[in-house]
Amino acid sequence: MIKEARLKRFLEILPGATAWAILLSPFVFSIWGPRWLAYFMIIFDVYFLSKAFLMGVFLVSSHFHMKRDNRINWFERCKKLDNLDSYIIEKTEELLRTNIFMRRRTREELQELIDLKEMLDDYKKSWQDIYHVVMLPNYRDEYRIIRSSVKSLIDANFPTGKTIVVIPLEEREAGNDKFERFEKLKKEFGKDFYDMFYTVHPDGIIGELKGKSATTHWAGKELKKYIDKKGIEYDDVVVSVFDGDTRVSKEYVGCLIYKYLINIKRTKRSYQPIPLFNNNIWETPFVTRTVALGSSFWQMIESCRPYRLINFSSQASSLKTLIDIDFQDATIVSEDSRQFYRVFFKYHGDHRAVPLFTPVYMDAVAGNSFWETLKFQYFQKRRWAWGMENFPYLVIESLKHKEIPWWPKLVLIRRLFFGTIEWSTASLLIAFGGWMPLLLNADFRGSILAYNLPIMARDILTITWIGIFISAFIGFMLLPQRPKRYTAWKLLEMAFQWIVTPVTGIIFGSIPALDAQTRMILGGRFRLGFWVTPKKFEER
Repeated sequence: MIKEARLKRFLEILPGATAWAILLSPFVFSIWGPRWLAYFMIIFDVYFLSKAFLMGVFLVSSHFHMKRDNRINWFERCKKLDNLDSYIIEKTEELLRTNIFMRRRTREELQELIDLKEMLDDYKKSWQDIYHVVMLPNYRDEYRIIRSSVKSLIDANFPTGKTIVVIPLEEREAGNDKFERFEKLKKEFGKDFYDMFYTVHPDGIIGELKGKSATTHWAGKELKKYIDKKGIEYDDVVVSVFDGDTRVSKEYVGCLIYKYLINIKRTKRSYQPIPLFNNNIWETPFVTRTVALGSSFWQMIESCRPYRLINFSSQASSLKTLIDIDFQDATIVSEDSRQFYRVFFKYHGDHRAVPLFTPVYMDAVAGNSFWETLKFQYFQKRRWAWGMENFPYLVIESLKHKEIPWWPKLVLIRRLFFGTIEWSTASLLIAFGGWMPLLLNADFRGSILAYNLPIMARDILTITWIGIFISAFIGFMLLPQRPKRYTAWKLLEMAFQWIVTPVTGIIFGSIPALDAQTRMILGGRFRLGFWVTPKKFEER
């Protein structure tokens, strides 16, 4: 136990120590090896250029997948599963006439249907067998916010007769406002669902960290009691865990149920929609607007690479899965990604996240003033960067689970470690790394390489603006309808906001990530707790 504690502490320090070593190395090499630093910065800029190009390709691809999937009537597809033989014939004919860009996805879907057909009959399920539970954790949110989330479920293209809405509340929220909010919801929408109830998470449970993970952990246990009383099978229940401001797209529920039904390993999978932080995008300052869209873009890109995809923010899974891992970890900040890793080890490596290109809509950060919004945005990004707390867990559990081959474990470890390091260092290196030998080494300044270094770096990074133009275009495509109070001039601001992207990449990217990693090094009172992002309602 002592050895494990020491190993955990070492692994907590390692990412931040590595990041600081990388950031300080330009100062050292500027004096004792300026040529090597110059060559490294050229190679790094080329790497960044190639990565920006690749990310742009995935972003465009994801955009088209979203457009396609949002046009599909997923409820109709769910009903066709009741006559599987006929549906397989239909999908085979569709494969023959589909275009080359969608052929791979259609082929994969057809294979899933064939695999499902070959299973025993008692394994097959109808959409009418499935109960959909939606958890909307609520802490001091305005009634209008939670109401809009609940209403989006009714507006979705899927019957709500077997939808159960659970509103997890916190005892530490003083007063009766939380109960009054629920009663208003129940009165207005209760008749539209199979059921709607709330849970109250007690305050002061020893060992818990105050936050969403502890709230949903308690709500999950209460849900299990409820399902047991109803006599419902655990694998007949799909649980979507959202934030209080999450509004589902019209086809989200149908797509979720369909993907769940056709997957023969449905209880060993999690289902990850794309969170689009644009509920209130017209309200937010231009600086943080690009940060919100950038977060959405990253999830779009990862959805096109399902072999890399892990849970983030909003996700769904079988109730059986949640029971098997004893629900969310109530002791951490980053409960969504930790849930993915816990299921991975529980099922001996047989776990994947299934991408859903039917998005859910969430709030971008918005305060009561420009500076308050910037502060809140920084806090949110720092909290997300605290996801590196999963690195020690991932390494230690990998050592314990010898039944899982080392390759998939190493892939997860490598991605988390180097992703964390790149998050905190890349923007700062690109902005300042190439200038260090010019500023700190007078002998190097007179060399031909020193003359050409800024020119090459400028030319390489100029090309990366193509990726920013692609992001701007996709950002326009994803904008909700412009509120009437804003004129067309607001669109011009939406275009020019992308000019500040390199700056926001540092202020709301590398710096909060480095802040989080440094706090992890220091430990103790510097460790982060869960910070609740304030919500600001905008009607859509």
